[in-house]
Formats: sequence, structure tokens, C-alpha cells
Amino acid sequence: MREVKIKALIFDVFGTVVDWRKTLTNNLNSYLPKDLSKSDLEEFSLKWRKGYSDYTQEFNQNNNTWKNVDQIHLDKLLEILKEFKLINHMNDDSINKLNKIWHRLNPWEDSVEGLGLLKKKFSIGTLSNGNFSLLLNMSKYAKLPWDFIFSGDIFLKYKPNKFVYEKATEFLGINANEVMLVAAHENDLMAAKKSGIKTAYVHRPFEYSDIAKEKPESNFDYSCNSFIELNKQLKH
Repeated sequence: MREVKIKALIFDVFGTVVDWRKTLTNNLNSYLPKDLSKSDLEEFSLKWRKGYSDYTQEFNQNNNTWKNVDQIHLDKLLEILKEFKLINHMNDDSINKLNKIWHRLNPWEDSVEGLGLLKKKFSIGTLSNGNFSLLLNMSKYAKLPWDFIFSGDIFLKYKPNKFVYEKATEFLGINANEVMLVAAHENDLMAAKKSGIKTAYVHRPFEYSDIAKEKPESNFDYSCNSFIELNKQLKH
């Protein structure tokens, strides 16, 4: 049987393409009324990200009220600023500017070059829970050369809901097995795989900590340490 060729790559963004944790820990103090220690910056960043993860998971399980990711981030940010006793020293404008830090996340070292190489072979774009304006602003800031942007507010669902993967394939107008998800998160890849989409795991060992995470044994179509390595693996 003739092997089906991949025509489009869809990318998870936060943690896979951009380094949200280091961007936050390196820049938070520029937006806060007083400097936090390194350990507090780590705690602040991880709690902020967990607020997003908790809300999207709860939404998928209980069909809660839809919020875009900017709003989820803002709601969690207000909680954290209260916890760190910073909120009384900030106004709405300074809080909103801080919340927009997610629009200016730095890419991993290989991301821009690797995406450029992959773009020569495939159509490339996002499949992210982030809202469209967030992803658009981030792509301009980080020079991410997307051909298209699939965002959470297009689907009004969050990954790993199967509707997101199936609808993305439908929009692309190609078969599911001609699409491949590239992601650093196994739950995302497993959900895509169940929808018939090909999968590529990219190892980002420092997403959550300065202590490297071990590369897991994966049952995906491809496994790599960078987009540049993935480009070498993918023959076209």
C-alpha cells in the first residue's frame, strides 16, 4: 500500500513553540510594583499557567462558561496578585499590560529556524487553545511564520476535545492522515492520534523547570528534540 504523504503540520504553541516559563520568570519583575525573588517568580509563573490548565480541563469535563485564554489568564492573575499582596499597588492598566505578557512569549532556540525549514515542505499553522489575537500578536513578536492560525475561539472548545482536531482537519480540506500534530505534550498527541491525525513528539525538557525532564518512551509517528531535527526526519 502506498504511504500517505503528510501535507500539513499543526502545532501546539505554549511549551512546544514558545518558552512561556522563562519568558515569564525573566520579565515579570518589569511589570510588578516590587521585585520578586527567583523562587517567587517560579511559583508565580507555574501558578499562572496552572490556572489555564485547570480551567480548560474543567470546561471540557463540565461544559462551563466559555472564556478565551486572555480572560482565563486575567482571572487567574488577579488571584495571584492578591495572594502575593501586590494587587493594591496596581491599577487596571498595569494589570492588563502584565496580562498581555502572554502575547510576547519568546520562542525556543530552534523554533523560528525549524518552522522556516518545515514551511518549505508543508503548510504549517497553530492548533492552540489560545485566542486568535493572542496567537497573532505572538507570531508577529516572535517571528513565527505561520500559514494559518487555528485558535480556541474559532472552535469554542479546548484541546484535547476531539472536535478541535476533527474540525481543524475539515478546515484544511484534507484527510486526517495527511495532517500531523507537533506537540510537547503527550495528552494532546494521544487525542490527535485517536482522531486519525499523525503525531510528532518534540522534547522540551525545561518547560516546567530548570531541572530537565526525561524524554518519555512514546508511541508516536515521530520523536525529536527540535523542529530542525524533525525537518531532517520528514522526507518530502
